[in-house]
Amino acid sequence: MSYPHSKSNIVFCIVNDISTYANDEIKSTIQNILDFTISNLYTKGYETLVHTNEDWLLEAARDYDYAVVMSPGTEYINGDAFFKALEDLVTKDFFIAGHVLDRTMYNAYYELHHQCYVVNMAVYNAYKSPTVGAFEKDVQHTQLEPTRSLSNIHDDYTPKFVSKGLHKRQYSNRCHGWNFLRLAFENNLPVVVFDDDIRNNKKHYYPESEQDFYKNIDYIEHKFNYCKEEFVHTSNTEWTTGINDVYEQLVLPASGTLYLDLVNRGRVIFYDYNQRALDYWQENCPHKDGVEYIFVYANLLEELSIVDYIDPNLKTLVNLSNIFCYEGTAAKYSLQHRLLAQENLVSALRRKIKRVKINFSLKANAGH
Repeated sequence: MSYPHSKSNIVFCIVNDISTYANDEIKSTIQNILDFTISNLYTKGYETLVHTNEDWLLEAARDYDYAVVMSPGTEYINGDAFFKALEDLVTKDFFIAGHVLDRTMYNAYYELHHQCYVVNMAVYNAYKSPTVGAFEKDVQHTQLEPTRSLSNIHDDYTPKFVSKGLHKRQYSNRCHGWNFLRLAFENNLPVVVFDDDIRNNKKHYYPESEQDFYKNIDYIEHKFNYCKEEFVHTSNTEWTTGINDVYEQLVLPASGTLYLDLVNRGRVIFYDYNQRALDYWQENCPHKDGVEYIFVYANLLEELSIVDYIDPNLKTLVNLSNIFCYEGTAAKYSLQHRLLAQENLVSALRRKIKRVKINFSLKANAGH
């Protein structure tokens, strides 16, 4: 499946193996994360390809300059940081870049970890679309043993650099990416190990392992609770409203004052599912004479109560921002749930308010 929106020479290839995960909780959580990732990549201007077959994806990506191959269990965090690091990475000379793991302790050849890696498609095409190389157990094979750094990024199997070795060695197992690595080392093609600018700005949940997934799920809970209970937007994330009209009633998330110039007299209703944000803006919102300010606790993903506070006879702007496509909540709510909640709220607003403009910065199905 393709989600075209490309302004870039980089395409993201998502290997959708969700059906292979151990239980429904893992499957649904990772599907939620994947749906948000597609929207996130769309907003960054990247095209996304989704398929179950990794080699098929790379064949489909052959007209791009670079392909980022990733697991649906990987998400990009810390705003634009990963993408800035990626754009810097592709200015360098390499065939593949990623997490390269030394698996010789298992008598296995080196591994290119499937969570995320980058392929230079010009090299891939020049070598006539080689296969990535899947995991294979109990397969005797002889390869050049790579030269690797003595030091590690962590533990004892994560070299800081790898390159072509001088001596052959027999191995009993093949790990993911073995054929790409073999091709690189035999032909002296550069292999780049991800640095901290890449590593620290993505999160992988290891969903293919039930035990490892539950070790990492705390991050989802922490992010959800932080956004719901602690984080306060002290200014809008939008640069401009793009709206020139004036309204008698504004309905806004408690996240800034950008829209307040759009009302001279009337009402401003601030809503949020974060009580701390409501408290902050109740104390810090600049007041205008002739404007009534109302603060409402509401989770629009679960309820329509905000509609009850709106005067149906006033000319109204409702800003729904990115409420239905928000990083802080996306892992907890399916795309179908977010779409239905969005549609139900929009319908309720249009039924009640005679003159209403409904504004989004990002809809639930952005990029889908």
